[in-house]
Amino acid sequence: MNIKPSYTELESKVESLESTLLLLDSLKKNIKVNDSFLKMLFDIIPSPMFYKDRSGIYRHCNDAFSKTILGISKDEILGKSLYDLPDVIPKEHADIYYEKDKELLLNAGVQFYEAKVRCSDGLDRYFNFYKSTFEIDGEILGLVGIMLDISEYKKTLIELDKKNKILNSLSITDYLTGLNNRRYFEEIFEKKLSLLNRHNHGFSLALIDIDFFKDFNDCFGHQAGDEALVSIGKILKETFHRPNDYIFRLGGEEFGILFDVKSNKDSFFLIEKLRQNVENAKLKSCNNKVSPYITVSIGLININIIKKKDNLTSKEIYSRVDKLLYESKENGRNKTTYENIEE
Repeated sequence: MNIKPSYTELESKVESLESTLLLLDSLKKNIKVNDSFLKMLFDIIPSPMFYKDRSGIYRHCNDAFSKTILGISKDEILGKSLYDLPDVIPKEHADIYYEKDKELLLNAGVQFYEAKVRCSDGLDRYFNFYKSTFEIDGEILGLVGIMLDISEYKKTLIELDKKNKILNSLSITDYLTGLNNRRYFEEIFEKKLSLLNRHNHGFSLALIDIDFFKDFNDCFGHQAGDEALVSIGKILKETFHRPNDYIFRLGGEEFGILFDVKSNKDSFFLIEKLRQNVENAKLKSCNNKVSPYITVSIGLININIIKKKDNLTSKEIYSRVDKLLYESKENGRNKTTYENIEE
């Protein structure tokens, strides 16, 4: 037999329901306020942001993403995937983003990477992508991402790298002739010797000295002397212009060349060509004992295979070729004196 609730009991239940409804209304209002606040916060953040579900469908994005990145309205983006927007996301880019999203969804957590993005204004910018899976009660519902524009940072790094390269170039370059300096000569010489000892990779070293250069300076002045050094340096560069040719101004009127050849005969031929090129340039000389034009004396050494028992150092080899240069001067100048170091 059913017993009807009393009026008092009904009144109590009505009051309880009214209280529950008021609580639900309050919760709905709070949810609505929080939702509006989050959406507003999402939109005013200047960095592009987006949310995708597990299927890769855009469910939300902010103004920075829609306007700066894609250049279309949010209504045109939401409900679409990467491949549904071919006019603003080229397929080759969509493929890359899709693979990144897939990787993140398969390995729940966070993901960071850098990428170059073609923005709506047609300019390429660099962004850091910070993405994370969105989960509730252990279930992955999708992923959220934020993009930080690092273009200025990258630009600064590129400019800094260029400046560092210039500074490094200046540190190994002779200020007057633009040739490599003595510091770089010592570095390359040691590397060449290392290759020789490890791989029998032979090379040649030539020391070149301008004949009667002190007389030239006394006669025409130091400015003319500097101009002559620049001219000689240019002739050296024009004669030795292969990738493995290294030309140096070692100090004063002395130059050096480190270069590779197939045979000792080729080495001598190239150096003789250089000597003749200098004289044929017809740069006026002050001392006419050898020629009415500037000439050079050269010491040349071909280092093919150093005997292990010799154990020659770079200083010892340099000293030997310097003696060859001295012999060229003693024997009348405008000459090449050479020696082969080999088994």
